[in-house]
Amino acid sequence: MQPPMPPAMNPAASPYQPPANMAKGSMYSFQKWLMIGLIVLVVSGMFGEFPLSSSSPNSSDYDLTEEKGFDDYADAVDSFEGQVALFSAMSTILQTTALALVAYAFIREAHEEEGMHVAMRITMVLAAVILVTSIVGRSISLF
Repeated sequence: MQPPMPPAMNPAASPYQPPANMAKGSMYSFQKWLMIGLIVLVVSGMFGEFPLSSSSPNSSDYDLTEEKGFDDYADAVDSFEGQVALFSAMSTILQTTALALVAYAFIREAHEEEGMHVAMRITMVLAAVILVTSIVGRSISLF
């Protein structure tokens, strides 16, 4: 009688590959990427609205006849403009990220889905190209 064979050792899973038992469809879905992109787009719109115009410094709150009052008012205006610039930059970053996620979803869906009509696949690719072009076109100026 032979002794029982030890169980075969499985090779260590690569950290760069998804687990073998994970279904292919669970890692990517068009609806998931589209929803994430649209949620980030809404959040970016909210960031753009945070610094309210009513919260800007009012000159009547400061005694501008004295040098200290004028300096305080100038500091308050500078601080408010910095806050507006910060939230505007955050909004732009989030908006660009959202558009990139939506463009990725369109491109991926157009190439992954084989049961889709050709016209729909072309429309999705064109929508992605328009989104990517709008992202790239923001930083290009002719003047």
